[in-house]
Amino acid sequence: MAAVGVIGLGDMGAPMAENLRKAGHHVAGFDVTGTGDCGSVEEVVQRAERAVIILVRTTAQVLSVAHEIDPERPLDIIVMSTVSPTAMSRVDALCEARGLTALDAPVSGGVAGAKSAALTIMVSGDPEAVGRSRPLFEALGQRIFVIGEHPGQAQAVKLANQLMLAVCMFATQEGVKLAEEYGLRPEQVLPVIEASTGASWAAANWDTVLSWWRDYEPGGALDIVSKDLRTLLVDAAERDLPLPTAALAFNRLHEVWK
Repeated sequence: MAAVGVIGLGDMGAPMAENLRKAGHHVAGFDVTGTGDCGSVEEVVQRAERAVIILVRTTAQVLSVAHEIDPERPLDIIVMSTVSPTAMSRVDALCEARGLTALDAPVSGGVAGAKSAALTIMVSGDPEAVGRSRPLFEALGQRIFVIGEHPGQAQAVKLANQLMLAVCMFATQEGVKLAEEYGLRPEQVLPVIEASTGASWAAANWDTVLSWWRDYEPGGALDIVSKDLRTLLVDAAERDLPLPTAALAFNRLHEVWK
């Protein structure tokens, strides 16, 4: 198979690159920490034959990498990092000016999903490019949703997911606290919630969510949700779009649950 470039081999990128290899794809990888078999973004681009996947952490890093990608042949540039729709539009414009095709394909499922190739992948962009890239997505995830034909639309869905996750985290927190006031334990309450209209991923995975607070690690899941909420709030402010619940969740996100 043709070589696929992967830029960003961190907690998500490294297992995703490995899953591409397991599916039979040749991977040319680079990370600023020195991992990977390439020494630079330029070397990845030179070796990639069909697509380059960007899996760096921040919007600034995505834009920096996108500016470095300037091959002499067409490539599909797949942004699987989570950035704002506005930033993704900038990547798309930069790619178009260089004869490249941009896709945004943010993921949900965390490190566990990356390791087990069980990610949910949201994709938007040129339909032909989506078709070319589908074998890559199938090597990385179990659920692939094609959102639309304009890069940035999939990022909007991913940020909507993060907003809803954060709000449900605090709704579950307060619901558990309410029940405990009346002598009930979470294990008595949450199975009922899961079979009722208050059901959510946060409620169904409360022990995991609670560990994000109690066992907080810099750069972990809580920081990722925080980064994504900051991203959506900045973009919303530029569009004069009020999201008061998202703002409240962002401001409270690093409070330890008691």
